[in-house]
Amino acid sequence: MYNFFIRFGKPLLILTVAVVSIFQGYWLWNTFQSKKKELLNQTKIEMQQILLNKLMTELAKSPEIKSTLGKQDGSIKESYKTNKNAEVIVLESSNLKNPEQIKKLNVPDLKTDSLIYFSIKKSMPVLFKYGDIIVYNKTKQVVSTYPSGQAVYTENTTEELNKLYGKGTFSIYIKNLFVTTIYSISWAILFSVFYMILFFGTLFIIYRNLLLNQKLLKNKEVFTRNMTHELKIPVSTIMIAAEGLEKYNITNEPEGAKKYAHIIQRAANKLSSLVEAILQNARADEATGKIDLNSVNLLSLLHEVQDSLSVITEDKQAEIRLINIDEDMNINGNYEQLKQIFINLYDNSLKYSDKKPVINVSAVKKNNRIIITIQDNGIGIPRKYEKEIFDPYFRIMNNDLHDVKGFGLGLSFVKNSLKKQNGNIRLLHTATEGTTIELNIPSYE
Repeated sequence: MYNFFIRFGKPLLILTVAVVSIFQGYWLWNTFQSKKKELLNQTKIEMQQILLNKLMTELAKSPEIKSTLGKQDGSIKESYKTNKNAEVIVLESSNLKNPEQIKKLNVPDLKTDSLIYFSIKKSMPVLFKYGDIIVYNKTKQVVSTYPSGQAVYTENTTEELNKLYGKGTFSIYIKNLFVTTIYSISWAILFSVFYMILFFGTLFIIYRNLLLNQKLLKNKEVFTRNMTHELKIPVSTIMIAAEGLEKYNITNEPEGAKKYAHIIQRAANKLSSLVEAILQNARADEATGKIDLNSVNLLSLLHEVQDSLSVITEDKQAEIRLINIDEDMNINGNYEQLKQIFINLYDNSLKYSDKKPVINVSAVKKNNRIIITIQDNGIGIPRKYEKEIFDPYFRIMNNDLHDVKGFGLGLSFVKNSLKKQNGNIRLLHTATEGTTIELNIPSYE
């Protein structure tokens, strides 16, 4: 299953993102359309209620209807119909004693459009938050608007309502209905955005972890092969030398015995350094607590590191230059770990060089930090690897760099150790050849 996700993880991720995005988009679109329709219908219902209220007011003012209704002990059915001339109001009731007393009534049209406008503004303020409305008063001959002088639109307009008296219809156009609808469903949009961020973020983290695990497994495989090869050489050397000593007459040929003993000692030292390189990285990873930090004189530390690598520097005819480093410059750090950090960095500069190595080390104090720059004239590090070189077990492929022995643990240890000492490391790219490393470490105050 793991290999399946590694192989098809990217297509599955793209497909999942596409499906979820389409689903969320479809859901939001339906929500938007439903809310838009709801706003138009609600506006229509409000307008209908306003017209009915106006009608009842006009009916109550009419002496003919008022006197007739006052004599009735029945209940009036709440429905109103217009005759074919759209001028006659008929009240239906099954219990009226004198139905013939209901007369024709002409109700005057008293600024109904303005009444609708201001009533809607009071009952539905959301329509006026980002826009406005236009009331259309449509007759057979002309369409008047309120406010006056407005254009007539068909979209975002309610269905037409017949006047309960007189000829013609009323309808309402809602300006900026799109923005108003978006505002009305803002909670749904926020929920959808939050859901998508949460879902895609989780999906991205899972996929990234799969890729990191894949790369880590690959690097560990390379590490295991390299470690096996590196360990076999000193072990084989010790075994061969031990067999020679076993057959040697130590009493008669002490010089030959010393030669074999020296070979065994060198192989044992090599084996010890390889094991120590592995263990120091393991200790750096396992250490969760804070390490002891003390005042460390930078210049003294660099001199001791240089002495520790004197055999290698002499063998390679390397030159290490300490440039403009103040004798009183002190670092707040752990002496042993700082020493190993500089040994690892120096060792890389010495190994990854195809000519006489030259290492320039400089330091400057900025605020409460010590900025240390280590520059060499080696073969350099390609830009595409500038972040990966600090990952455990990572080694640059042979077609990019020379085939150099190592486990890919040195820079990983440097980064982790500096982090525990409140420092950091980064790779600088300059116009010159080689590699430039910058360390940022707290100064001791």
